[in-house]
Amino acid sequence: AYYVNLNYLNFQNFWVMNNNYISLDIDLLKDFLDEDLLKSNIEIFVSQSTGSTNDDAKNFLSEQSSLLSIHASEQQIAGKGRNGKKWISPEGKNIYLSIGWLSNLKYSQLDGLSLAIGTILASSLNKFTQNKVGIKWPNDLLIEKKKISGILIETIDINNQVGVAIGIGINVHMTKEEGKEIDQSWISLDQVTDSINDRNEIIGDIVNKVFQLTTVFPDKGFKPYKSDYESLDVLTGRKCSVNIEGIDKTVEVVGVNDKGEMLVKEGSQYLTLRYGEVSIREL
Repeated sequence: AYYVNLNYLNFQNFWVMNNNYISLDIDLLKDFLDEDLLKSNIEIFVSQSTGSTNDDAKNFLSEQSSLLSIHASEQQIAGKGRNGKKWISPEGKNIYLSIGWLSNLKYSQLDGLSLAIGTILASSLNKFTQNKVGIKWPNDLLIEKKKISGILIETIDINNQVGVAIGIGINVHMTKEEGKEIDQSWISLDQVTDSINDRNEIIGDIVNKVFQLTTVFPDKGFKPYKSDYESLDVLTGRKCSVNIEGIDKTVEVVGVNDKGEMLVKEGSQYLTLRYGEVSIREL
């Protein structure tokens, strides 16, 4: 026999009709975390509003006792994107997530980390989108050439350890009006899925994958993620404009190397582009 909780159904109907989405909740989030991760005493913080979840993660790293900490918020007042750009963060509509990693990495081992994170993030979102998400090097996730997610990695020194703040923003429920300040084409997850998404479930899946990465990346770097990245890459074989130290070049993208650096061809010359040094756009 099956028993139905009518109060729950009524709540669900109310929630859908009023566009009040499932709130971020620590207990709900824990339901989606792997048992091994919970046993690691991961520290979880969910706020109604914050300046920047990446700042929250960086500030907490100096007192963090577990390998990972989760910092999520319903709203960011001063959300950050790459190159100091503002990250538009309407309340209750998107995922604003930072993961604090108390790593044993050396700074020389950070090459390719952003691309490895992008690869596992795309694989996570593809579970919800029927494999519609691709990666634009080095840290943008796209659907139909429209941005759905971005990554910002920042580091700090902590007692001879590298503290890593992995910032992830994902458009989930955001409407056209709420995203009108965004200066590029974008899309929300709800637009390409069959149901209204639960951000707790998505965050749980992402954090599980990051936890797995912490056991792989320190020893092997980006290399184990390269094949998956290549299946998601939207730029290889394309003509692109790159800006290197203020100089624009037209290149053909060849792919990436084992460090996650982009390989491009300008005429007969091959160039290697490092994350943080260049900006790139498809022509």
